Amino acid sequence: MSENSISCPRCGSKRAVKNGRIHNSNQNFKCKQYGRQIVLNPKNKVIEQETKDLKDKLLLEKLPLAGIARVTGVSERWLQNYVNTLYACVPKQAEVWSKKGRLTIESDEMRSFVGNKNNKQWIWLALDTITQEIVDLCVGERSRERAKELWQSLPVLYRQCAVYYTDFCKSL
Repeated sequence: MSENSISCPRCGSKRAVKNGRIHNSNQNFKCKQYGRQIVLNPKNKVIEQETKDLKDKLLLEKLPLAGIARVTGVSERWLQNYVNTLYACVPKQAEVWSKKGRLTIESDEMRSFVGNKNNKQWIWLALDTITQEIVDLCVGERSRERAKELWQSLPVLYRQCAVYYTDFCKSL
């Protein structure tokens, strides 16, 4: 097929040039006006259920995504999108079972940098001391409002019944 017969799905322009090949050796084109990538007759690879089951087991083993992609033959991009979809389905509120004995929480914060040292971010954690589970967390600046946000995000049972320990370091 000639370059002049390719039209961009975005703008309809016929000005497309060859731009290498994709992973399955199909010719890749690029629209000169918008820079959009175009592939003629794209084919989506169907992932078999057997491969999906293996991928799920490997994810539970906490293996790196790049390793799982290599073993199962799926792309890292597809796998990352799949993991993001799974993560979106996870409930954001922790379930708290009524335990015998006391509920005890420890709360603390730590500082980290994102990108450069001028971009300080604080990670606030609330930890159940008996189960060693992270009950909730909050990321942002070190302020009284952020501390209140962590408190408000705790499950109701913890806010009403737990003994709450902190380092008594004042928020800014």
